[in-house]
Amino acid sequence: MSQSNLSESALNPAPDAQDLAQRRRQLKARRKFQFYKLTWRTLAMVALTAGTLRLATSPIWLIRGPQHIEVTNNQLLSDENIQALLPVPYPQSLLTVQPDDLEIALTQYEPIETAAVRRRLLPPGLHVQVSERQPIAMTVPNTDKPIQSIPSDPVPFEEPGIIDAEGYWMPRNSFAELGANASPPTLIVKGLKASHVDNWPSVYEEIARSPVTITTIDWSQENNLTLQSELGTVHLGPYSNQFDAQLAALDQLRQLGDQVNPEKVAFIDLQDPQNPIVEILQATGNSVANP
Repeated sequence: MSQSNLSESALNPAPDAQDLAQRRRQLKARRKFQFYKLTWRTLAMVALTAGTLRLATSPIWLIRGPQHIEVTNNQLLSDENIQALLPVPYPQSLLTVQPDDLEIALTQYEPIETAAVRRRLLPPGLHVQVSERQPIAMTVPNTDKPIQSIPSDPVPFEEPGIIDAEGYWMPRNSFAELGANASPPTLIVKGLKASHVDNWPSVYEEIARSPVTITTIDWSQENNLTLQSELGTVHLGPYSNQFDAQLAALDQLRQLGDQVNPEKVAFIDLQDPQNPIVEILQATGNSVANP
């Protein structure tokens, strides 16, 4: 054997039987530790699952009826109305309720714009917060347009309905069908179309802000937006960005009621808000313009 091989053997002596036995014992101990660790982890998971199942089915965590469902932020729909819309079979375990599914179910109803459902642990139950669409006007379709057919489902703006400040249209009985006992809006909008919805928020904002009482908005004719006001019929011409100026001019004409009987006013022409024209009915039934 060469001198180099002898030196390597001296540096790396072969393990003796005692070292091998020690290593085997250490390996066996590690394997036993891993086995016990896995066993305890499995038992813990089984215990946790069993505890969760027992907790879920415990009577103290059951929703037994609508009285365990708290409703907030509702104005037109009562608590009972909204509780009846929730697809929750009673009794129902609180831990098996899916809030996301209940939120989707509520917003399928047009009067409900948004809904947030949360579990409540103490006392066990649900908390439901809703945001309702507020109807601010009744919509009446253009009666001059002939009806081609009677649709089976509601068609927006093609039949009487209600609308909110953002232009969301709903069938007129949307709230009544859910049990709400709300009074219908007093403002009437005739001839409103889907193409008008983008302008509706601005129109309603100006109408609501105006000191002059306006009861009807007639949009049946694209070239002449007409208002029914406390001063009489008002012709505005096509809707434009001078709508606010036209309402301001109408406000300036409120003193007209002190001088002329509104019943004798044929109409008020505000197509040019800088030069309003008031048509007065004469005894013959004809009208005379008074600038």
